[in-house]
Amino acid sequence: MSDELDAPTGGAETSMSYPTADNSPMSVEDAARSLTDARAKAFAKLNQPAESAPEATADPELAVEANADSPPETTGEDEAVEPAKPAIDPPKSWTKDLHEHWANLDPALQERIVNRDREDQAAIKRAFNEAADERKALAAQREAAEKARQQYEAQLPALMQELQNAQQNAFADIKTVDDVTRLANEDPFRYLQWQAHQTKLQAVNAENERARTAKEQAEQAKWAEHVQKENALAAELIPDLADKDKGPALTKRAADRLSELGFKQEELNALASGKEKLSLYDHRIQQLIFSDLKLSDIQKATKSVAAKPLPPVQKPGTAKPAGSGVTENIQALTRQLNETGDLKIAQQLRALQISSRRRA
Repeated sequence: MSDELDAPTGGAETSMSYPTADNSPMSVEDAARSLTDARAKAFAKLNQPAESAPEATADPELAVEANADSPPETTGEDEAVEPAKPAIDPPKSWTKDLHEHWANLDPALQERIVNRDREDQAAIKRAFNEAADERKALAAQREAAEKARQQYEAQLPALMQELQNAQQNAFADIKTVDDVTRLANEDPFRYLQWQAHQTKLQAVNAENERARTAKEQAEQAKWAEHVQKENALAAELIPDLADKDKGPALTKRAADRLSELGFKQEELNALASGKEKLSLYDHRIQQLIFSDLKLSDIQKATKSVAAKPLPPVQKPGTAKPAGSGVTENIQALTRQLNETGDLKIAQQLRALQISSRRRA
């Protein structure tokens, strides 16, 4: 349209005018500019957003700074933040070398392990308690059974004596096999009574013998346990007893020494098997104790003599100090005692030491 308005007519420049709002004349150039402005406004109006949309800010940088100063928006989920759970300790059953791996485990897995360990510990404790209760019940049953057995066995001799007395009163005339045969032929009813009484006697006698045998076996087992325990303690104090060569030789020497003190071989065998007991007041035991006391005194004296300084060395031709001969004898006896361990030498040494002290 502007081309048509701007195109020349008849090759001559023509000036056209159009009426305006106030009826004043408008040139062709003003009319074209007006039309162009109208089109631009119409185009801008078509591209303008809805009226409800907010107008954009003139300066984007100012808008960013305003957003940075304003606090961030929060939701209901952000406001209800759960508190941090406390750290879970490893189970008590875990060893120290496993603790370093505990912190690397997931908290849910830690909680599951702790719960499982708690259940296991409770089950173990319950099993221990049940086993303890069962042991107590079994111990009570054994104690009751043992008490009943002892009462029963204690009554057997009295029952046996009672049956023997009854036989003596009721069947005093039956003493031999011929008497039994005669009784069977002449009085079968009394014979049956006698035979029943004999059956009772045999049953009670068998029970009495069984109880005696069981008691002896229990005593032998207890004695064997005692001997084993004491031999182990003696081997710790006397290492030579545990040696396969020195042990038997040392035992033989001990037996010979006991024979010298007056113990007979039969008596030693009975003592070794536990059939006989030995009193602490036995004169032979007292003699052994006295010999050990003297040996202990000699050993103490030997240590005290060895701790004393030796006399100074004398040059040849010089007079020996008083008492030097006694000292030499003591030293010689001490060396012999250490080498041989002879009791006679120990007695001589003890007597010489006592004499030397008296002279001093």
